Amino acid sequence: MLRELRRWCAVYADMFFIRWANIRNEWYFHVILGALFPLAIMGFLRMSGAAADPVAGLYVTAGNGIVSLVMGPMQSLCNDLAWGRQRNDLEYFASLPVTKLQLTLAFASVSAIFTIPSILIAVAVGGWWFGFPVHWSLWLLPVMLLSALSMCGVGILAGVHARNGHSANMFNSMAMLGVMFLSPVLIPYDNLPRVLQWTSRLLPTSYAADAFRAALGGRVGGELWVNLAAVTAFAVVTLWWATRRLDWRVE
Repeated sequence: MLRELRRWCAVYADMFFIRWANIRNEWYFHVILGALFPLAIMGFLRMSGAAADPVAGLYVTAGNGIVSLVMGPMQSLCNDLAWGRQRNDLEYFASLPVTKLQLTLAFASVSAIFTIPSILIAVAVGGWWFGFPVHWSLWLLPVMLLSALSMCGVGILAGVHARNGHSANMFNSMAMLGVMFLSPVLIPYDNLPRVLQWTSRLLPTSYAADAFRAALGGRVGGELWVNLAAVTAFAVVTLWWATRRLDWRVE
């Protein structure tokens, strides 16, 4: 049993580094581009005075970071797999002695890791702009990693089944609009209309944002555990779903 587990992890590591090798020379592009969206939104809110106090600043910073954490890897996977399918890259992976779970986890892990430095930059700038203290703890890492993985399965399925890269881009735009409107993490939950309170609980961004705020505020307790468990459930379910439904031979 232990030998099989070690072999499984070794194959996963090989797939991880294959994926890493494809984009390692573009790391700066991923980091800079990933930080631009949250920084732009925070800059606009700071200039407009919409986040005039540290509490509102923490809310805005965490919400912006989570949108990028959740949507960034999902969109990256969707685009990469759609274009890879057009180039017949997936036929190469299908010929290797790897499982679909190892493939999906490798792609999702690399996409998630490349997103985390961007969010750390955005959090540091947000704390400086809005004047709230940032508690840099190790709990931030599992929160960010699980948040980044929470919708990766959706991105994998959309990318593999997209007709081409342009269809993947259209899906990404619709997904971003849906998440932003149905789970508006920049607005306190109690201030949302009743229908948006319901829809926000159907998406992982709400739970991820609450967990991120708790970790940034140094509140390690029941609130963090419950939201982290919900984000973990979303990550497990979407990746399981992608693995069960994944077929790189779809025409």
